Amino acid sequence: MRSIILVIVYLIVCILSIPFHLVLLIVRPINQRAAAVFSQKIVWLAFRLCMLISGCKREIVGREKVPKDTAVMYAANHRGFYDIILMYTAVPNQTLFVAKKELKKFVCIAQWMYFLNCLFMDRGNIKQNLQTILKAIEYVKKDYSVYISPEGTRNATDELLPFHEGSMKIATKGKVPIVPVCFTGTEEILEKHVPWVHRGKIRIEFGDPIYPDQLEKEELKHLGEYTRGILQEMYNRAAKLSD
Repeated sequence: MRSIILVIVYLIVCILSIPFHLVLLIVRPINQRAAAVFSQKIVWLAFRLCMLISGCKREIVGREKVPKDTAVMYAANHRGFYDIILMYTAVPNQTLFVAKKELKKFVCIAQWMYFLNCLFMDRGNIKQNLQTILKAIEYVKKDYSVYISPEGTRNATDELLPFHEGSMKIATKGKVPIVPVCFTGTEEILEKHVPWVHRGKIRIEFGDPIYPDQLEKEELKHLGEYTRGILQEMYNRAAKLSD
């Protein structure tokens, strides 16, 4: 029943979004950031409604650790579709997401992602992905935080996949801290019951910021591996709490 209601709500939101999109098409060339700020507020409302209908309870831990005086690069594990929904209701700053290009196929969602300045990765297209990383670096220099899943794909096992070292350049070249973000429980909402949505509890934990310029040379050389190790420890602790 929840899945059916969510589909109906999605269609209604698509229709209601049309006038907003028309206005934002005019505003964005004049003030790109204003369009992004407004869009994030609308998406926050839509995703909070989505979580309510889905029966999702959320637990947010450590949000106060996110630096308030600078943009950051969020580096998160990726367990399920609801990672994104929860993250956009939890981030304390203006944030754009680096996502897979397949999301461009979803009507309404793709348009809102455009106004949020989201960027897209094309698996297997190294040249295009490099351009995406370069654009992300430009955005953090403009004080936009960037969210990325360095594993590169969804992974609901207890062992994180290797992190793509290239994604770390967003932080090193953009000169911003990395905030590890650990999700637990998101796969229980949808992935384990596709296509049906089940109620459940999702936990999101923000870790201590990692400042690349304060790391040892060897740690900086393998920054993806270093960040993965911290995130793995966070996940292991969270998993024990849920046992």
